[in-house]
Amino acid sequence: MLDESAQEPLAIPLAPQADRFGGNDGLAFQGAAGLHPEPPRASVVGSLDGIGAIGLHDFIAQQFSMPEGMCGRAAGAVMGLINHLPNRRAIERLDIGEQDDVLEIGFGPGWALKKMARLAHGGTITGVDRSPTMVRQAQIRNRAAIQDGKLKLIHGTFERLPVESASMDKILAVNVIYFCSPTGTALAEAHRVLRPGGTMSIYATDCSSMKRLQFVGPETRQTFDPKGLEDFLGRSAFASDQIDIQVIWLPFGFRGLVARLCKR
Repeated sequence: MLDESAQEPLAIPLAPQADRFGGNDGLAFQGAAGLHPEPPRASVVGSLDGIGAIGLHDFIAQQFSMPEGMCGRAAGAVMGLINHLPNRRAIERLDIGEQDDVLEIGFGPGWALKKMARLAHGGTITGVDRSPTMVRQAQIRNRAAIQDGKLKLIHGTFERLPVESASMDKILAVNVIYFCSPTGTALAEAHRVLRPGGTMSIYATDCSSMKRLQFVGPETRQTFDPKGLEDFLGRSAFASDQIDIQVIWLPFGFRGLVARLCKR
């Protein structure tokens, strides 16, 4: 069901601020104090050589889909900033409990993992991402939680999650659905690992805003408007479950979609 009650633009400041989850994660990008960059693993020349072959917009889209090398680390920093508000809204819709076992699909630089670990402090947090560059960034950012055995990061694919069936209470997926197979394989996997009564929260930027960004490239398999997302989810493994979609507004008039899927 589509909820358009949040269609009025929100009075949100451009620069991310500390939120109710605690900490000031979103502020780290202003001064780069919390970024902890990795040592260079690839030359800038080598990374930029590919731009001429595929075009700038396609190159950027490719880096957001599969961040690699020095440009991938920069893409991770940008993703952390762009996803700050979408992460916040999508996490709110999960209603994470203290004892919940939580999975994030496509965790990127690991900011949402850090926030969710504070909420589910008696449960476990697992992250799956297909980019080794993002795994390394998230490892650095969440070192303490990993050492405590609270957080586990896995390099893997969304279409074949390396997670046991019915092992998760909540699943988060922010800005990753565009890169998943249109056949719904990734959603079928998410449905498999989610426990009955569990919840999945999916954020996608509306296709009208995606066009303004001009970052749609060959890696982007599909984009969505509210009706398109509703139809796609209605054909997925969650078809018989409760599906609710909210429209949210972001700075500069960008529109986002947050879907909440509750497994029966």
